[in-house]
Amino acid sequence: MKSIKSKIQVSMLAVVLIGSILIGVITAFLNARGIDDMMTKTVGPAAQMAADAVEWRMERYWTALQEAAASDIFRTSGPTASELVPVREDIAQRNGFLYTGKMDASGFSSTGYSYANEDYFQQCKSSMKPYISDIMNDGTQMVFLLEVPIVVNGRFAGVVYGGIAADFLSDIVVNLAMGSDGVAYVLDRKGNVIGHREASIVEEGSNMIEAVKSDSSISDVAAVNQRMIQKETGFGAYKFYGDNKFVAFAPIGGNQEWSIAIEISQREFKSTLDQSILLTVLVVVLVVLSTFPVALKVGHSISGPIQTCVNRLEQLADGDLHTPTPVVKSRDETAKLAKALDTTVLRLNDVAQDVAHHLGLMGQGDFHEEITRTYWGDFAQMGASIQAIHRSLKETLQQIRQSAETVAASAGQVSIGAQTLSQGASEQSGAILALSDTASDIEDNAKQTASAAGEAGKFVEQAGAQLGVSVGYVKELNTAMEKISGSSAKISKIIDTIENIAFQTNILALNAAVEAARAGVAGKGFAVVADEVRNLASKSDEAAKATKELIESSITAVAEGGEVVSRVTASLDKTSSIAENVTTKMNAVVSAVESQTTSISQITEGIDQISAVIQSTSATSEESAATSHELSNQSLLMKELVRKFRLN
Repeated sequence: MKSIKSKIQVSMLAVVLIGSILIGVITAFLNARGIDDMMTKTVGPAAQMAADAVEWRMERYWTALQEAAASDIFRTSGPTASELVPVREDIAQRNGFLYTGKMDASGFSSTGYSYANEDYFQQCKSSMKPYISDIMNDGTQMVFLLEVPIVVNGRFAGVVYGGIAADFLSDIVVNLAMGSDGVAYVLDRKGNVIGHREASIVEEGSNMIEAVKSDSSISDVAAVNQRMIQKETGFGAYKFYGDNKFVAFAPIGGNQEWSIAIEISQREFKSTLDQSILLTVLVVVLVVLSTFPVALKVGHSISGPIQTCVNRLEQLADGDLHTPTPVVKSRDETAKLAKALDTTVLRLNDVAQDVAHHLGLMGQGDFHEEITRTYWGDFAQMGASIQAIHRSLKETLQQIRQSAETVAASAGQVSIGAQTLSQGASEQSGAILALSDTASDIEDNAKQTASAAGEAGKFVEQAGAQLGVSVGYVKELNTAMEKISGSSAKISKIIDTIENIAFQTNILALNAAVEAARAGVAGKGFAVVADEVRNLASKSDEAAKATKELIESSITAVAEGGEVVSRVTASLDKTSSIAENVTTKMNAVVSAVESQTTSISQITEGIDQISAVIQSTSATSEESAATSHELSNQSLLMKELVRKFRLN
């Protein structure tokens, strides 16, 4: 937005639009909150009242059956006894049962059939408490079977049962429905729908808790039903058949473990909210349309005079001080703005003409006329600045006139000194060049020395490394000699064992010969064997002794070789230590030579820098001589120029 008119129009429209939208949003929010509160305060108590009504209805059935179970006729009579028939029919007629009867402890019923394997009989028998069956079809209609145990002396003696039509629940929930899309339903302990306005849902045994296992889209419904079978009281919400539902639920007390829910359509109940939102949108549109012409008129009345002042200010910015300012006929701030602009232009015109007059005189070199006009406001600083410029220029020109004469006299002396300085700088430059060449030669020789010292250090390090390898080999030889010595000692022990075996064998052979002699002719063969064994033992003993002597000689030689290797190892260790010392000293020499080379390089660089400075000084001195001569000429010219200004 580049104009005030646009800003005013947009601001007014924005304020109206935002205000209308806020009002609409707040109204819609309050309506929605009111509807939610109404549903909460209405549906919740309705669900609780419906649960109480079903509990009261069921309590009548339970009371009738409990009274029957406590009566003597049901305790003593068999299930099919004739005296029990009129009693059963009377109880059914008075209390609204379809039929009543008795089952004995084995499950035999008044109908003549056994129901021992039925779940409801087993549950009542095991718990010894009243129990109601799941909804079931008896062939003609959907029914519930209520069972109350008959207890005699603390033992189970049978049950009194009564069948009731399940459609009474559907009649109750039909009357509880709120709105055309609202429904109410009853769930049993397993989550099966046992009461609904649509009989097909009850007959099909609809169970959302089981259905969600194969259809995840009804997970919200299943979650609410799960809370219901857990006997919770509360509220829930879910989306079902494309419509958002609000549901209130409450448990049905008593022996049946049921829960009732009232479901209403949020879309149906909030239709008035949608109409309210639509009406709010229409009101906003009408307000914006009616505000638009007002915003145009107000914007034009304010922006018109301002735009004329802007045009005059643009002309003022371009330097136009003569065009008259626009006339505004209104009595608001825009008229004051036009009047202030006119005053500003007039005062600026006076200041500009006075400044132009005095600056024109100064431009012509005339400083005789003094500036005496007084400026107002911030222009006073401008007047003071012009007076200061006038006074400063006049004083400066007077000082320049005096200085020009002094500069002209001194310029000749500077020129003579500059020429002398130039000649001395040339002589110093030649001497420094010769010194630089000598330093370069010394630097080259030092670099060659450092290179040779570095190579010598590397050769010494290689020799030390090779010597270390030799020491390692000698140590390995010493280790091998020690292993040979150990093995020889072990062989010597084995030979001793062989000698001992030969000695024992000889003794055994001798004993065998003695025994053979005692045996006589029967022991002749054994005596021959004993002689052969003795001969072998003697030969083994002789061979073992010879081997032992050889091994002892080898051990002695190995020991002597080990001593020699030890002395060689010690000698090589000393040689390696000396080589390390030589390497250390050689590295120190290399470092010293490299340090000297670096220092010589730094000296050479310093000499080069001095040479460059001297050459620069020589060139500068020559330029100074030429400049001083030119300065002398210019000082004379400046004297002539200053004489043109008219000073007091």
